Amino acid sequence: MWQRLTDGVRATLPLALGVAPFGIAYGTVAGEAMMPWQASLMSVTVFAGTAQFVTASMLSQGAGHFAVLITGLLINMRMVLMSASLAAHLDDMPRVLYIPMAHLLTDESFAVSVAAFEKRTGDPLFVVGSGLAIFITWQMTTALGLGFGTQLPTGLGLEYALPASLICLLFLLIQDCLSIAISGLAALLSLILLPLLPSTWSPLVATLIAVTLGVIWKQWQPRG
Repeated sequence: MWQRLTDGVRATLPLALGVAPFGIAYGTVAGEAMMPWQASLMSVTVFAGTAQFVTASMLSQGAGHFAVLITGLLINMRMVLMSASLAAHLDDMPRVLYIPMAHLLTDESFAVSVAAFEKRTGDPLFVVGSGLAIFITWQMTTALGLGFGTQLPTGLGLEYALPASLICLLFLLIQDCLSIAISGLAALLSLILLPLLPSTWSPLVATLIAVTLGVIWKQWQPRG
């Protein structure tokens, strides 16, 4: 058991370190809009970096709580797609792991876990360990941002840490020409839909369209 957990932690640790600057940035911004205990509690209970960062930014600008709630839900809608994809590999998963796996799911742990399943080295405990690597790092760096973020010099570009890490994650999931085509189509559709849909909806709709077309294309290909 512990070996599988630690395997997930080790596989995800490099990405967890990449998330650290974003955690510090969140702690710094959240410290301006919330009490320190509120920001830390949000990291423990919500544990969704982008949604937390946007929430802190909106609160600091005086946004209403209902608007913040709806925005956070829309941002995290992508988790529906990721959890559905991951569930295909977890038919025999013990029910006791449902809640921790759902709570610990992140972009980073999803990418690492899917890559492990593709290599036939993944299992439910590996997924939990992968999520724990991000979770622990996020709590520590949130605390650092709350305590020392205001003392950091400006111009470090911490706000670009998460987008950069997500771009790196894409390379873990692209393994063939079809993956490249689907990823490129999703990015293109997201840009096309951006003027027509709210910014939190355009990536979700674009991904659904691109993935659906990819599945249809794969089903129509002759089987070798």
